Amino acid sequence: MARFLMKNKIIIFLIILTSCSSEKENLIIEGEISGIKNSMIYLSSADEEEILDSVNIINGKFTLKTYLDSTKEMRMILGDKNSENKFNFISEPAHILFTSSKDKFVFNGEIQNSKLYIDYKNLKNQINRFDEKDLEMLAEQIEISVKGNTNKYDSIKEQRLKLNQRKILFVVNYAMSNKTSPLSAFISYKYRNSISDDYLKKIFENLSDDIKGSYYGAKLNSSL
Repeated sequence: MARFLMKNKIIIFLIILTSCSSEKENLIIEGEISGIKNSMIYLSSADEEEILDSVNIINGKFTLKTYLDSTKEMRMILGDKNSENKFNFISEPAHILFTSSKDKFVFNGEIQNSKLYIDYKNLKNQINRFDEKDLEMLAEQIEISVKGNTNKYDSIKEQRLKLNQRKILFVVNYAMSNKTSPLSAFISYKYRNSISDDYLKKIFENLSDDIKGSYYGAKLNSSL
């Protein structure tokens, strides 16, 4: 009888252990990076910069695993954990595929099997257009400054301010128009210092209950 009870306890323990293990690995990333035979790759949270998993890439292939309790911005780091080869992405609990190359790890990085990442990439591309235009205007502003043309310098400065206002207005409109998307809470929190408190409150109040209770929803609320 004692042996029977002991056997049952062991079985129950193994079931619990297996259950806990699977719970901790609800984000699985299967990756392939061309041009790499042997290198380390790390997975971390972009916010806390805590290393969550690391593996050795063998013949270009690897698998990273971690547990997510909410949608978060994540980061894969190639080579050394302090490397500048950092690929940022938004993820939720999912099984996703990642492909890239050794020489252009960040630029060629692509994630498949994730609609959230596609939405994130489209949003990021639209915001990047504002940033790229601002860099062009900044280069022109510096050139004008060297020439000592004060009027032209002030004119470009004013244009850059208006461009930034348009970018923030785009962020606000996106967040207000997509209340069920975790990206709305994420992008609002990211640009919180450029958005007025009144608009931040309106954005948060407009979010769905699920998004309000998400990781970035909670961080947005705490910043109000």
